[in-house]
Amino acid sequence: MRQVLTSLGLLILMLGCKKDAGVEPGEVEATLTGYVIADYWSKGCSTGGLAIKVGNASYVINNSLSSEYEQANSWPIGVWVRYESAPPDNCGQWTNRINILSIRKKQ
Repeated sequence: MRQVLTSLGLLILMLGCKKDAGVEPGEVEATLTGYVIADYWSKGCSTGGLAIKVGNASYVINNSLSSEYEQANSWPIGVWVRYESAPPDNCGQWTNRINILSIRKKQ
């Protein structure tokens, strides 16, 4: 009986926890704001990507995200992210590029 009550208590505790209840270790709060594109006619190239605001800084995401984050009609999207710096692109040499390591929507 005691084991059943313990199991039932743990189950209730687990069901009461929200997966996205808040920030997890290593995550920061951010907002996906939309796409930014720049043409460099003199270089014969263009650059850009999905923009994200982390605190007071704006970055361009270097890697691809799932389509749920790239729907034009859904921006801005509040998210929790883990990220790292990315090398500058080959065209505009933008240094504000990042790679997203993990991302999840805020609820």
